[in-house]
Order: sequence, then structure tokens, then C-alpha cells
Amino acid sequence: MIRLIGNETKGLYSKGIPARGCSLCYTGAKTVVFVTGECGDSCYYCPVNRNKLYHDVFYVNEEPVSSIEELVVEAQRSGAVGASITGGDPLTRLDRTIEVIRVLKDSMYDSFHIHLYTTGRYATLEVLKVLEKAGLDEIRFHPTLDQFLDRVKTAVERTSMDVGIEIPVAPRMETWVKNIILYADNIGAKFVNLNEMEFVEPNARALMVRGYMESSERPFTVKGSFDTAIRILEWAKNNVSIPVHFCPASFKDSIQTKNRLRRTAVNDASWHETPTDTGTLLYYVEKCTGSDCKLYRIEAYPTRHRKPVVNEIPVTSSNPTADF
Repeated sequence: MIRLIGNETKGLYSKGIPARGCSLCYTGAKTVVFVTGECGDSCYYCPVNRNKLYHDVFYVNEEPVSSIEELVVEAQRSGAVGASITGGDPLTRLDRTIEVIRVLKDSMYDSFHIHLYTTGRYATLEVLKVLEKAGLDEIRFHPTLDQFLDRVKTAVERTSMDVGIEIPVAPRMETWVKNIILYADNIGAKFVNLNEMEFVEPNARALMVRGYMESSERPFTVKGSFDTAIRILEWAKNNVSIPVHFCPASFKDSIQTKNRLRRTAVNDASWHETPTDTGTLLYYVEKCTGSDCKLYRIEAYPTRHRKPVVNEIPVTSSNPTADF
């Protein structure tokens, strides 16, 4: 087996970390902006919650927001040094997406790194130029149709943005994935990211209809997706010059999200709150019913409203260890 860089929890690379966006995501330093759930495609493997997909909703770090101002507050709360704009397809709401990019660049700082995901369906040269002018640093294409590949080439040749391709990987997709990598290498794209295909409630039925099953060894992923990705990375090591990265499904929860919560907890903690290693906050609350008051130790996630609460433990003389 050809030696690959990284590990199966954090990610594997054929030629090192290929994109600035990836390195920042790993440390939890990116604010995740779900700019809209609307999309012009209907990929059977899409793992996006159906309460979001095809609905024009706006979330930041999994919290609903109603304005650009709330987005900035959330980015500042989390101590972000960059943002990931996703959906749906962000280009279905181009005006909002452009406003998000411009406001983040103005409110944070010029080096605040922003990358965006799109199928390419709406990524005409005119749209790409508008994104570039707004300050987008990196664009990642998930070409759901072969004709969208020309949009990737246009972005490479006609803009200064870092351009890559990000696609899922699973058994029976190996030839298609290799062809995408060869194409990206030939046109001078900067990287290709392979995502372990998730097996979750929104896409489970569609996957099973197509003969895919959940892995017994890697929960919530398609059986064989990991092994397929490894074979492709080994092939890419000697057959293309472009860096290829495999992102395990477990990375999002076990690494990326946890690191983002840790950053937020440290950055947003009030004087009476103590951050934990798991990304929660500990603090005391006194609750009174009539003349009876009790002290509780609360452990909560570092969201704006400190919900959900993980633990609520009464502090009593018989339970003096309910402390920090």
C-alpha cells in the first residue's frame, strides 16, 4: 500500500493538505453559513436535513438567523478566522450570498478566508466574476452533471479564486471519481476533495433502493465508501499531480464541530462561565420556588442562548463535588 498522509479519523491525503479552507475547517476556525436550502438539483445521496433542503432558510453554525447582522455576531462569538458558505446551492440566492461575503470581509478583516460550495449549475462567468469581486477566496464545485465541468474550467482560467472539486465517493463510483480527478488535474484546478458518503435519515431510503447499505464498522456511512476512497488515493498518488484529499464522515462531528465549539466556548465565555475540553460551558444558576432556593451547576453548549443544556446538577451539602 502506498503511504498516505494523515489518518482515517482526521483525513487522508495523496499529496498534503490541498486547500486553505480544509486546514481552517480542521481547527474549527470556520463559521459554517448555510445560506439557503434551495437547490436546482436532487442528488439521491444528499444528506441535508429535509427541514432545510429546498427551503429558503438561513443558518449559521447550525443556529437559525434572520439577518446578516446576526451572522456577524455569530462569527465573532466563535472566534472564526474564515467562513464556509453552503446549502442547498448558495448561488440560487446570489444576492444574499454576495452580501454575506462582503459583510464578513468588511466586518472581520481582509484575510478572513471564505470558501463556497456549488454544483456549478448557476456558476456562469458573470456570476463567477461577481463572486470574485465580492472577495470569495475559494470555490468548490460538485458537478452533478458533466456539462457543469466547463464551469470549473472557466473558474480556473478566468478568475483568481482557488478552484477545486468536492464530490462524494462510494462503491461503483470509482471510475467516475477517477475521471473527475483527471479532468481537474488537466485544467489546473488546485485540489479534489472526496467525501465519505453518509448514510443518514434524509438519504437512507434512496441509497438502499440503489443497493447501498450502511457500514457495520463505520456507522452512518455507506458500506465500502472508505475502502473505495483509499484505492482512489493510492491511484492518485502516482497518476496525477493534483492533491487529492479524503474527508471521513466522522471528521465533522469528532473533529471539526468539536473544535469549533471549543473555540466558541473560550471566545464567548462570560466571567462566571468556565469552558470545558469538550466545548461546553459550566456555570451556576440559583433557582427559587417561593422561599426555597437551590443552586444548580449547569453544563450547556456555547450557543447564544446556552441551549441545549447537557447537565443540570443540584449543589447540596451532600453533593459538594458538583463544582468546577
